Amino acid sequence: MAVFFDENVIELKVKAENNKDIITKLAKILTQKKIVKSNFLDHVLNREKQFPTGLAIKDGLGIAIPHTDSAYVNKSQIAVATLEKPIMFNDMVDSNKKVKVNVVFMIAMSQPHEQADLLSNLINMCQQPKAVEKLINANNKKAVEKTLREYHLD
Repeated sequence: MAVFFDENVIELKVKAENNKDIITKLAKILTQKKIVKSNFLDHVLNREKQFPTGLAIKDGLGIAIPHTDSAYVNKSQIAVATLEKPIMFNDMVDSNKKVKVNVVFMIAMSQPHEQADLLSNLINMCQQPKAVEKLINANNKKAVEKTLREYHLD
């Protein structure tokens, strides 16, 4: 599997007001680095409204995996943000429920088939609360990268 993340798109202890705020911050980083097309943000926000991406792990831990179609992506990449304070996303399974999210993985895949494998590996990792805790507690980008590699997200 190709490397889909690098420390240039990992943000630690980000202050975000809400899910739109963090999605916007991550999409802007990807847009500035020309990883995604200029209309990527609009499509991620629209998709998030229709198909929420919050996923509860356990004990108040949660992640979100905002993404959109590969048509809006130039180069495959995962932007990762750990949050200073959890924010609410609607639940992936039951959109009427809210999930307290601590880590956001913004997926930008240029090939549709890459997304399925990546989502599967990401969800497997996130079913390990220790892995999510490692990400939340990471004090540097290398620690985040190391954890992601341990779970074959590279």
